[in-house]
Formats: sequence, structure tokens, C-alpha cells
Amino acid sequence: MNTKSRISVHELTWMALLIAMQMVLSKMSIGSNTLKVGFSFIAIGLMGYYFGPYKAAIANVIADIISNVVMPASTGFFWGFTFSALVAGLIYGFMLYNHKVTIWRVLLTIVLITVVVNTLLNTLWIQMITNLPYMTLLIPRLVKEAFSLVYQTGLLYIILKWISNTRFNRIGR
Repeated sequence: MNTKSRISVHELTWMALLIAMQMVLSKMSIGSNTLKVGFSFIAIGLMGYYFGPYKAAIANVIADIISNVVMPASTGFFWGFTFSALVAGLIYGFMLYNHKVTIWRVLLTIVLITVVVNTLLNTLWIQMITNLPYMTLLIPRLVKEAFSLVYQTGLLYIILKWISNTRFNRIGR
């Protein structure tokens, strides 16, 4: 087995902490359902930054499943959102792992997450659950996603830039 694909005890410990962080942050948000500001993207971004696409994807799927068992959503469990968690972990990992932290890289990462996962996939899953027309759901979500693009890029860039200049840069390596 390739040593890159193995998960060390050190990595597993940090992944568990980031999974717990993601679960807690996913339940913390500010605002209404129309314009909700959430923070779980920070933990997922850190998983991608530290562990790469495949480990981040697996960790994010585990976080989604555990969240739904421990703190279930009112709508219940839906595999589509677990698939979105997998895709988000892959995107964060491919974009951030072993790359220099720049505002443009973080912006592109958040744009990909916003368009592919939050706008396209999650709107599709909501449409499948509610049977509302896709476009009826999409239009209000576009405003929310445009707003989240700004604050998520700023927050993630500040956190990753700080981490890249400290001893915490080596946590997952």
C-alpha cells in the first residue's frame, strides 16, 4: 500500500477534530433561511488544505453521516447531500492541498463550491425532496450564494493565510 494513501494516527486525530468542528459549525449560523451565514466551510476547507482531495472527501462524507445520526435535520437524511459533501471535499482538496495560499486560489475554490455544490447540486436535491420547480428554488438561492461567495472567500483566505505562516501549517503533513 502506498504510504500517501495510508492515514496515520496523527492524521486520523486531526481529521476527527476537523469532523467534529465541521459538525458543530454546521449547526451554527446567522440570519434567516433566505440569507443564512454558515461557517462549516471553514472546517471542510481545512480538511482539503491539510489532507488532500480523497481524505477530505471521505472525512466530509463521514461528517455528513455522523451529523445526520447525532443531530438529524428536520427533512431527514438524503444521500444527495452526502454526495455533495463528497464533491465539496474533493474540490477543496484538489484546489488547496499543497498549493500556495493566494486570494485567487481561494476565490476560485469558493466559486467552484458555490456553483457546483451549493447552487447546482444542492438545489437539485432540494427540488427532489420538495417537488418544487428547480427554477423556483434556484432564483432566491442565487442571491444567497452570491453573498456567501464574498464572506467565505474572505474568511477562508484569512484563516489559510494565517495557518500557512504558522507552525499549524504542518498538522496534516
